[in-house]
Amino acid sequence: MNLVESGDKMGTTIDLSRNVPRLGLSRSEVALAIGVSANTVDVMVEEGFLPRPRKWHSRKLWLVAEVAAAMSEWPEDGIARKKEDADDDPWEMSA
Repeated sequence: MNLVESGDKMGTTIDLSRNVPRLGLSRSEVALAIGVSANTVDVMVEEGFLPRPRKWHSRKLWLVAEVAAAMSEWPEDGIARKKEDADDDPWEMSA
């Protein structure tokens, strides 16, 4: 078992071998997770295909759940969409 002292005032020990789900990702982790570059993440945020990050002091994090929800709204490849749904969709306009 891999243990480390947490450094808090209560003297808690943390088990590093235990899997803890990630709730937030950095810009580079979002890029890695969806298979694009970090610069592409910035473009996708500006185009509205990814949510804006949350901010705490100077740290920016994307919530995993929000990234997944945004991606579930992306158009599926090869599936025709209704004209009224495609009118304002930049993915459809560029196709």
